[in-house]
Formats: sequence, structure tokens, C-alpha cells
Amino acid sequence: MPEPDGSDGGEAIRKRIEAARAELKPKVRSFGPAGDAHLAWRMVVDLVAGVGVGAAVGYGLDVLLGIQPVLLAVFTLLGFAAGVNLMLRTARDYQRKSSGGNPSGG
Repeated sequence: MPEPDGSDGGEAIRKRIEAARAELKPKVRSFGPAGDAHLAWRMVVDLVAGVGVGAAVGYGLDVLLGIQPVLLAVFTLLGFAAGVNLMLRTARDYQRKSSGGNPSGG
């Protein structure tokens, strides 16, 4: 039904469209204390998993090849290096996200 002044009520439709857009707009995640704790635990688990997988692979190869502690030590160190690398990458990504996507941090 047209408005008395000749407009067709388009303002109501525009308001509904804006409300729908606002509802669909992605929410900004705030990390807060619980999010930071989750990130810290993720980094610890990454490090422990790297060392554990490296040690398991090294031990398995040692048993298969019969050269006991050699590959266990090598792969444990490689797993530790991989875990530290993953921790640093996670910290860099978190820093980039918390600084608004600016890689320089400023």
C-alpha cells in the first residue's frame, strides 16, 4: 500500500535489509583469558606431540634396524625442533591476528 506522500514504504524494507546484514556480519572474536589459555595449551600440546612422534619414529626405526639409541636421539631432537617451529608459527599467527592483520605488529 503506497504512502500518502507518494513513497512506497521503501524505508521499512531498507531497515529490514540492514538488520539482516548486521545479523549475518561476522562477529569479531575476542580472545580474553580463556582464549589465551587455550592458545597456550595448544602450543604445549604441539611441542609434546612433536617430541613424542619423533621419539616413537626413532625408536621404531632403531628396533627395525637394530641400532638402538642412535635414531631415537636423532628423531627426538627433530621432533623437538618441529614442535618449537610449530609453536613459533602459532605465536606469529596469534600476534598477526591480535594486531589487526598487520605483520609488522604496529
